[in-house]
Amino acid sequence: MEMQTEVMALPRNAVIALRRHSILIMGIFVLAAVVFAGWMYAQRRNDDSLSAQFRASAQQAYRAISNCENYKLTRGDSYQLRELEAEKAVAASGAIARTNTDRLAAMALSDYLHQVKVVHLAWQNRDRKSGKHGYAESSRELRTAKQKVHAFISIAEERTHKPARG
Repeated sequence: MEMQTEVMALPRNAVIALRRHSILIMGIFVLAAVVFAGWMYAQRRNDDSLSAQFRASAQQAYRAISNCENYKLTRGDSYQLRELEAEKAVAASGAIARTNTDRLAAMALSDYLHQVKVVHLAWQNRDRKSGKHGYAESSRELRTAKQKVHAFISIAEERTHKPARG
């Protein structure tokens, strides 16, 4: 009879040991989930900010596009040279873009340059009746594209440059 109780006691001890290990295993899974969530949060936060290298390139591209915009209502080589410089700067900033926010900012810069080109072409065709309407519409779209770039860059700067408290 004693042997039967010992045999019956063995599974009971195994069940208790398994319960202890299951708590340890569940704790490891919970800890792994918390670490993974923290890592994903850090990655997401990193992706929501402009990289320093891209920021410098984007500022240079923005200045080149603004310079091109200042000459959009002129004929000749002065506009063409500035447009070429702006295209090179936008392409360089697009090539440097690493994070998702960098890529979105590069697209906004590209859209801004495209709208400057459209306004210049509309200005060249302003003598035609359809060109007058196109010029007004293009000017509106240029303002919108410029506002997008300003809003996008200011949002990104707020996330990366937080003012000191105190």
